[in-house]
Amino acid sequence: MAFGICNLMLKSSERYCLIIDKSSQLPVYYPNLFITTQIRNESDSVSTMVTSASCITILLNFLEIRNIDLIDRIYTKQFLNISEIEDLRNFSQKKINTDQKSNVKRLSKKQDNYVTSKTQYSRLTVIYKYIEWLGHHLVDDTDDMYIGKLNSCIRTIKENRPHKKGRNGHLIEKSLSSEEIEVLFEIVRIDSPLNPFKKEVQRRNRLIVFMLYYLGVRGGELLNIKISDINFSSNQLSILRRADEKTDTRLVQPLVKTNDRVIPLRDVLAKEIHDYVLNERNNIAKKKKHDYLFVTHKKGSGEGLPLNYAAYNRVIRSIKESSPNLKTLTGHMLRHTWNAEFSKRMDSMDNAPSEERQEQLRSYLMGWKDGSGTASTYNKRFINEKAHEVALLLQNELNKD
Repeated sequence: MAFGICNLMLKSSERYCLIIDKSSQLPVYYPNLFITTQIRNESDSVSTMVTSASCITILLNFLEIRNIDLIDRIYTKQFLNISEIEDLRNFSQKKINTDQKSNVKRLSKKQDNYVTSKTQYSRLTVIYKYIEWLGHHLVDDTDDMYIGKLNSCIRTIKENRPHKKGRNGHLIEKSLSSEEIEVLFEIVRIDSPLNPFKKEVQRRNRLIVFMLYYLGVRGGELLNIKISDINFSSNQLSILRRADEKTDTRLVQPLVKTNDRVIPLRDVLAKEIHDYVLNERNNIAKKKKHDYLFVTHKKGSGEGLPLNYAAYNRVIRSIKESSPNLKTLTGHMLRHTWNAEFSKRMDSMDNAPSEERQEQLRSYLMGWKDGSGTASTYNKRFINEKAHEVALLLQNELNKD
């Protein structure tokens, strides 16, 4: 593919991304102008910038393959026709792989490697917004014919977006079952025959799983934790937002997407963290001037540096590949699992808090805004299980025959 994304860090420590022409390795003007003026200048996060840039590269690569000059089409008032938009819709279904060495994104070559309908919906949404912006930016024309053709193109792209959620989307299980949890903990057990990791990183990787599972934090939040965020005297962990942190040398900075919060730690987990810091982390990172909890253990120039997304994803992938029971595992599934366990604990209490109070508690611990409704998204599996229990109870009358 001719176009991709390059991540970079400015002197101010602000993370940025550019859409580049891979043949020349130079930025492309209008797409980057759109990203800067319509997203970055609107104070959206760098992750939103990267996501939007990815969507636009899909459009650019499609135009390149089809030999379509979008700018010329705009000037001549000949926008994408229905057939081309349908082809663009199909093209936008393909997954994107990231070349870790070049830090450039490219479309997957596997023909059966497709994204979800929700992702495709988002891609086509960004694409139509870019075309709409470009159409108004290039041509200051109030001619009814021009505006009509532009609006017709935009409307057709909108209509070709899939539904955000498939009919069976509610059936997708996003949390781990008790059997899967048991397998997961056996895999990360120190010296387990199933443990795929070298001895020197087994404790670190077990701690990663423990914190994801027992605290329900996101992967980005986990990688963002500093030792100074942990109060070992009171057993509390602070999850703090620190976008564009100057002491963070990672090109793709792990971010806290939700609100700041303080999470209590049980003695056992606090001790696990403390032991890792004293006995392993400090020896490896003693020459590095940073305070981040999780560090790279691999020998070389990167040893002791803050653990990055790529290394974190390799940890999860290694666990995933260690057992067929965990073939769908993602780090975020442990956040869903935490929420399912939270629901079970609340449901088992003799004097359980009201549903409204439970949502407030859940929202605080997860970092969501109170009343946002996000809490219900992470509670679907538990609701399904309870609904199934009730459905079976209603069938108890069958036993009387």
